[in-house]
Amino acid sequence: MSDTSKAAGKTLPAGSIGSVPIWRGIGPRLSLLVVTGCSALVLLTAVLLGEHSATRAVAAHEQLIGNDLVASVDRILNSVRLRRRAELAALVGQPCGDVRRSLTQLQTYVRYVRGLNLVVDGRVYCSSGLGQIDVPLSVYLKSTATGASLNLLPQTPFHPGDPVLAMFDATGQGTGILYLLAGDYIADALSHGVRYGAQNVALSIAGVGLLSDSDEFMPVSKPSPFYATRVTSGAWPFSITLASSTEFVSQLRWQYRLYFGAAGALLDMLIVALYLLAFAPSRLLLNAVRRGLRQHEFHVVYQPIVDIASRDTVGVEALLRWDHPKRGPISPSFFMGEVESSSLLAPVTGFVLHTAVEEMSRHAPTLPLRVAVNIAPGDLERKGFVAEVLAMSRTLPGGISLVLELTERFLLNESADTLAVFKALKAGGVKFAIDDFGTHHSNLDLLSRFPFDYVKIDRQFVSHVDTGGAELIKAIVAVAKHFGLQIIAEGVETEAQHRALRAVGVSLCQGYLYQRPMRAENFERRQKRR
Repeated sequence: MSDTSKAAGKTLPAGSIGSVPIWRGIGPRLSLLVVTGCSALVLLTAVLLGEHSATRAVAAHEQLIGNDLVASVDRILNSVRLRRRAELAALVGQPCGDVRRSLTQLQTYVRYVRGLNLVVDGRVYCSSGLGQIDVPLSVYLKSTATGASLNLLPQTPFHPGDPVLAMFDATGQGTGILYLLAGDYIADALSHGVRYGAQNVALSIAGVGLLSDSDEFMPVSKPSPFYATRVTSGAWPFSITLASSTEFVSQLRWQYRLYFGAAGALLDMLIVALYLLAFAPSRLLLNAVRRGLRQHEFHVVYQPIVDIASRDTVGVEALLRWDHPKRGPISPSFFMGEVESSSLLAPVTGFVLHTAVEEMSRHAPTLPLRVAVNIAPGDLERKGFVAEVLAMSRTLPGGISLVLELTERFLLNESADTLAVFKALKAGGVKFAIDDFGTHHSNLDLLSRFPFDYVKIDRQFVSHVDTGGAELIKAIVAVAKHFGLQIIAEGVETEAQHRALRAVGVSLCQGYLYQRPMRAENFERRQKRR
């Protein structure tokens, strides 16, 4: 049958076949007004949905960044607290002169800290950097509780102007280890958010202030930059606040406007298409197809399938064409949808099968050749299809085999009877190809349930194989090889695509690079010239 996605030609204008009252009860002007109103409403809805989705996408992106940054700071704090904790706890309460050297050595094992300090009875009495000191613990912390406490300071008495995170790990009442974490380490962790589209990122502690990604302390009394999202740690008393950059938000909004605007435009095109189809009722179209079959307006063209290494022709795909006597070439995409759901499916499929078999028997070169014909789901269900195909296959000369192509979406809901049809035709030497693989549901279960011989990669993937899309095709090739299938890449138009496909393991190709679809006699002459 026809390949509707590859067919070229102009569609049949509305109302060009026959003349009957259109949309009885609704005048053409009123119907046009309704279609115009629906189209405007669709576009407005698309714009509003785009704006809403962009806002949600920005919030989700900020939440994701915030979660990552909270996890990073949590890891830093947990690492500081747990590193050499038992050894540090053993030093608490001992004279500073006796343990300072050990304290200083232990600091080298604890990352991110500016200083380690020992605390007894609420006073800091020994520092890894300064030795013996006497400073109230309240200078560093508002309150101490059992376990670990955390505070943010703009500076310490001994390091003015340098923000720090003060963490106190209590080993007793008012006794324990005081860690001073350098603010610039935390700021470095926060700056990762800026790399991923955030403009303002800060660590905040309630009632104290903020530490920004530029290592700047801002107390709660000072106005701070705008922060749209807050993510709170579940392990420590701090939050990460952030807001996306204007550039990132603008770019994301334009992307969503483009996506939803395109979707709205496509939907508008669909509305217009339905409107136009109302002026060409399906029965008139089917009558025209039936008349075209009788008057020999249809013919079949063939697009070669080549071996990618040698570029030798190893097969052809048969494509249905309609040359209307008044309207010229009509794309199969215009009429095949109606044909597939009508009683004309059998004669149209039969025409393509008989024509392809007869013409290839007369005009094919003397070499092994596969003749591929597209079929519809209704073909698999109609009585006599298996016998018809097997009869056609048996008339082919030796070395020529028949391949039936099915799009994967046609098989997902098929019953066990479909599998029986596959098995019967396979037993008679007919081969099967799954067309447009990856463009619909990409159900890998199809490849294991149905005995396919070929997997055809759609042109939308092939068109990007030389510009960053090779990995996807490489993955499809790997899946196909796992099931023992051959890959056919369609829509190859450039040498760069040819080389890229060969590099990822594709064995067969078709497309304008090798040859446009042609009549059988032209195909024979072309093969003789090679």
